[in-house]
Amino acid sequence: MECFFKSEKGLISRRKLNTMAVLSALMPASSMAQAEYPSRPVKIISPFPAGAFTDGIARAYTKELQDRLGQPFILDHKPGASTNIATSFVSSAPADGHTLLISTLASHSLNKWSYKNLNYDVEKMMSVGMMGVNAFYVVVRSDSPFNSLQDLIKAAKESPNGLAYGSHGEGGANHVVTELFRTQAGIGKLIHVPYKGGESHRDLIAGRLDFMIDGAAINQVIGGRLKALAVAYPKRWPTQEKIPTMAESGYPEVTIATYFGLSAPAGTPVAILEKLNSHMREIARDADFQKRMLAMNVQALPMTRQETDGFIKLQTDKWKPILKSLNISFE
Repeated sequence: MECFFKSEKGLISRRKLNTMAVLSALMPASSMAQAEYPSRPVKIISPFPAGAFTDGIARAYTKELQDRLGQPFILDHKPGASTNIATSFVSSAPADGHTLLISTLASHSLNKWSYKNLNYDVEKMMSVGMMGVNAFYVVVRSDSPFNSLQDLIKAAKESPNGLAYGSHGEGGANHVVTELFRTQAGIGKLIHVPYKGGESHRDLIAGRLDFMIDGAAINQVIGGRLKALAVAYPKRWPTQEKIPTMAESGYPEVTIATYFGLSAPAGTPVAILEKLNSHMREIARDADFQKRMLAMNVQALPMTRQETDGFIKLQTDKWKPILKSLNISFE
């Protein structure tokens, strides 16, 4: 005799209940994880201070992800040590997709070559996807006597003590690309002044620094407080087409593609990563979203996880010999 049980949708037979239980048991854990994810707020760990350039990029994506997935995506800042503090934190977080890292050129392509004693293995971390890339500009204060890259190089070579430049930390993208510029231009000495936050722009505007090579500084260029002498990108940036490239100025090797992605701890279920990546690609393909990102000097990139891994590998392989030749190394 068939037994029936009452449910919200009517009567269900014992046989049907047993079938449902078997199907549930056969369902891969990854599929169940994907269906249930996210089950609580997701933390996005930024390796930079609050108010940094990356906040705008991250918030643009997190708002869209929050609207699509129904849980808050919260930006949490853990700056310092050229992104190592944040990367170490996320690498040891639970592998459930609820703690993600804003991955950058420094965290995923530079630090493994320049830091000797990292307490994490970035290659074991898992890509979620790519948010975008931005361009770096050689910038000076608006009333600087330098009106071209050649003006800057000439002054740097003639300075007995060396011109001062700022960066966002030892071994970071600003530091590395500026040292590459120094060697390519034949400049003997520059004074490196590392900063933890956005004070570098303030000091550059005030005249306490002579120049920077930076991406976020383009906002100060647009605002008229700084001027850009060149862009360290393979081609002219679409929203700043009047600014010549480093290649046009005679230094084709001085290019840098600073990227911003999301990554997760090793062991995070692939189904969760693919779910996030699918949404990220849909967001990045939206024409209005792309315009908003370009307004922040960022080109949105709708990449699969495999494409993201390939892009990061290209950058990692590019910078390994450069860092070794520059002898940039930290404990």
